[in-house]
Amino acid sequence: MVDVADLHEILQDASAEPPANDEGFHRDKNVQKLQALYDETPCMEELQTALVGAMTDDRRGKVSAAIDRVLEVVSAVQYSTDDVLEVLRFGIRCSQADDKQIRLRSIQLLALLLHHIPEIPDSIWDELVDSMIVRVRDKVIAIRVQSILVLKRLQQPDLQDDVVTAALLRLAVVDTSKEVRVAAVESVALTPMSVGDLLIRVRDISFDVRCAVFRSHVKDICTALDRMYLLDQGLQDRHEAVVSACQDMVLEWFHQCSDNPLELLAYLALDHPVCPLVLQFLFKKGAVATMPQVKSKALLGAPLSPIESFFWKEQCCYFKGDHDLVEEYCPALPPYCDLLRHLHDTLEEETTEKEATIRVGQHLLQLGTALDFQDEVGRRVLINLLREKLSDWQFQGEWVKDGVALLAMLSEEFEFIQYMTEITSDLYDAMQECESMSPTKRRAMSERLDEIDQRMDEAGVPTDEYDQLQAEGMALEKALEEPKTLRYLRCLELASKLLQYTRQSLKNAMIANVLHLILPAVDSDIPALREKGLECLGLYCLLDRKMALNHTIVFWRVLNADDEDGDSKHTCIRVLLDFFAAFKAFEITPVDEDDERVTSASILDGLATYFCVNENQMDAWDLQTQTLVVEGFIKLFLLKRIDDSSKLRAMMELYFHPILQQMIHSNDHGFCSETLQLLSVFYPAMANLQFDLMIETIRTIFSNSVYGLSSIPLDEAALYFLSIFPEKENAHNALSLQCCVEILAIAELKLKKTEKAALQKQWWTVLQALEWTGTNGRLVVLLEEVLTALKGVNDTTKFKARMQEVVQEPPTLTDEDTQWILNQVATRKDQLGQYKKKMSQTVQRREEIASDSEADEVEAKPVNREKTTRRSKQVATAKITLAEKEITISDGSDDEAAAEVEAISSENESDYE
Repeated sequence: MVDVADLHEILQDASAEPPANDEGFHRDKNVQKLQALYDETPCMEELQTALVGAMTDDRRGKVSAAIDRVLEVVSAVQYSTDDVLEVLRFGIRCSQADDKQIRLRSIQLLALLLHHIPEIPDSIWDELVDSMIVRVRDKVIAIRVQSILVLKRLQQPDLQDDVVTAALLRLAVVDTSKEVRVAAVESVALTPMSVGDLLIRVRDISFDVRCAVFRSHVKDICTALDRMYLLDQGLQDRHEAVVSACQDMVLEWFHQCSDNPLELLAYLALDHPVCPLVLQFLFKKGAVATMPQVKSKALLGAPLSPIESFFWKEQCCYFKGDHDLVEEYCPALPPYCDLLRHLHDTLEEETTEKEATIRVGQHLLQLGTALDFQDEVGRRVLINLLREKLSDWQFQGEWVKDGVALLAMLSEEFEFIQYMTEITSDLYDAMQECESMSPTKRRAMSERLDEIDQRMDEAGVPTDEYDQLQAEGMALEKALEEPKTLRYLRCLELASKLLQYTRQSLKNAMIANVLHLILPAVDSDIPALREKGLECLGLYCLLDRKMALNHTIVFWRVLNADDEDGDSKHTCIRVLLDFFAAFKAFEITPVDEDDERVTSASILDGLATYFCVNENQMDAWDLQTQTLVVEGFIKLFLLKRIDDSSKLRAMMELYFHPILQQMIHSNDHGFCSETLQLLSVFYPAMANLQFDLMIETIRTIFSNSVYGLSSIPLDEAALYFLSIFPEKENAHNALSLQCCVEILAIAELKLKKTEKAALQKQWWTVLQALEWTGTNGRLVVLLEEVLTALKGVNDTTKFKARMQEVVQEPPTLTDEDTQWILNQVATRKDQLGQYKKKMSQTVQRREEIASDSEADEVEAKPVNREKTTRRSKQVATAKITLAEKEITISDGSDDEAAAEVEAISSENESDYE
């Protein structure tokens, strides 16, 4: 029989706070004492009784820390197999208690026990899983956290449908508590199936969760694309703690690669723009103790790999300002020119490693911008080399961009313009001497090539026939690439680079003369030439306002041509939006086109249709076009070129578009689409820049959502759009005025009480979420009137208490203020009164859908989801789908629906001040 006094003495000593710099001695001493007592006489019943007393103590501070120390000592004892089962079952039973403190401490004990025992008995495995799966939904955050620590040991990542891993992933994505999400991210097992959902958390609203992702060991299990996404988000995060966590992760990866930067780069995608940031951090940190001798290897004539050339480029760019190291790492101009010549000759000879050689050449040309150009002789040699190579129409196309950029840096602007015009003129003159293929023959070859592609895509094509078709197709493609077309494309490419790099206007005769080689390409029947010609014409027009005004209609016609290919249309969209962004008050001369008056306003309206707000299905071209147009309109709004509330409303509704919410790219693991990323950055910037326009637009969106004219879920829209304002007071007060006016106007309508209550409830929900203040006298009076109108509402107690806290003294209103309030309510009542029938139908549809959902629902559980910029896709999709069903207006003509939108939404843009 164990001495209970001895047991209590040990536990009492274990609960005591250890001295400073104890380093675990106090804990280990008590573990040994308890272990000796247990070995002498098993005392499970007495131990359980003692633990229950500690678990029921709900005091915090020192007492809570003391209980933690007791549980750590108890869990560290090595029990027999039977006693392990007994204490685990004791913890499971206690985890089902009504007392939250007992549930918390019992689950904490289970987590500590599982941490210490080497193997979990099979007989209790399922019981542990079932009990913890229930507890991860506990309303107490600390209990959910401790349950996650238990489930961490119960995962079976080898099973494809492991319920434990699935539960942890769910918590990492949708739990509302950042502490729970952090614990889930740190505990979930990394598998090829789970790593995608885990990486989504790098966009979490809490920086603690984002930091937790970077503490996960994901390097070897991620793809190169995933690793680049992780580094891109982390190294450029807005919070210093996240950047620091990502940098620690980079250092860990670097040490795993034996402190070899070349080995680390092998895990990354060199073309990604975040790769230079990784090397710059390592250089700044001084982590690269031994620099690879890439310079010596290159100058000795040994071939470089793309990884080595990339490292050398970044090394030279980073250390070019250090006079002590620049000579050690950067080559002089003469040997650099020899290296470029050697690489060019190697490319003409190679066949197998051509792609690698091309990438090495790109890196070396980019390296040239970091060299010392004080050697005038060497600089002239390099300029002549670049002019020589760019004059060759067979010069590698991937090198043209970097070659022109290096030439622009080496030369004065007037010299650069002269060099480029000479090169393009020589190529153009040589091109005109080449024989061209007849349009009939080219059309026939193109049609045959289309037939071959269509036949090869069919199923069941015999192997011999497939090989023959493939050989014929390759021969046709080669034949269609006639030298004259290729030469012309190179002329246009060089002309576009000239127009990009010059700061001269069209008053410069050499720049203006470029137009003679652009216009024939725009009229060409070859799509590639036409697309490049449109790009050059757009760049040319950006140098002169009058030229842009005269040629705008050209791009508009190409955009609306049915037989034009998608790439050319994208070029036209980009150019038109650039015109409006580059020139203030850009108004073209009206032109009649197909019985339609084309003006600047009509062009903007036409471009806005590519938002695809009302589209139920969009293909890849639609999504790409949507992103392009959204980006362009964002520039116009931020530059204050336009202030159209209807277009801004369309962009804001686009954020909640069902298709964008449902987008899941297999390679990107469901990351945000580019459109959503652009919009999430645009809204806060717009709220700071054009406050009144944003408030006006949000008012309209709220009205459309309440009255069934928009598919946007009101609760999500309100929660998100209210969070984008840097100064909450003015925004929340302005929107609170609208809510009050709407509630009072609905109260005066002749509707059924249930219908009034249903409509008022939505405005009341928004009003409760707003953080209004008592500084606006009109608002205070309206709030009091709303409380009077909503006497039957049960949840006004907290609202009244808040008013008493916020409103310190009764407001003083002038006759003008009183008349303003009366006019606002009366005007809104008249507007809504014209469409009472439609409003009643909207309420009825919502009630029908709600009743159907309740009847079909098997188990009603509240969905906890995170309200962040990067929202949970599944829940958002479900809500939007439901909202679409709710607001579908099946009756009424198009004219009536349009009139309703005009009355309920557009007229709602009154000034609530």
